[in-house]
Amino acid sequence: MNPFAALDHQPAALQPAQLLLMGVFLTAYLAAVTSLLEPRGRMRAAGIAALAGIGMGFVFTPWTLGALLAAGSVGAVGVFIGLSWVLSRALGVHDRAPVVEDGIAVPDEVEAAEAESGAAVPAPARSAPRFNAPTAPAPLI
Repeated sequence: MNPFAALDHQPAALQPAQLLLMGVFLTAYLAAVTSLLEPRGRMRAAGIAALAGIGMGFVFTPWTLGALLAAGSVGAVGVFIGLSWVLSRALGVHDRAPVVEDGIAVPDEVEAAEAESGAAVPAPARSAPRFNAPTAPAPLI
């Protein structure tokens, strides 16, 4: 049996379980390939994406439809990331990333003033960021 011909037997509308697994897969995959999370969180997101991708093979009528949707969404994310990278390089936005010294971003104005005058301009005083201790949220009532 041709797997592409079996796609005709899929219902016209996706079931809620299919939509849920597709959403979980795409969200977890995006969290795994971007730098939104720490390395440990990215590994967990990759595991969730793998489990959701395998689950997609079980909930779609021909399992090949789930595999095709997973592969297509991975390819679409890759194309989007590649095109945004090429576009940022072409527009020069990629080179304007802030310079980070000791964990603190140096303002562009200080760098521009140093470049124009040739003399070192004193940078604003930098101190390590201090955060308050975490607190519980206020009650709603």
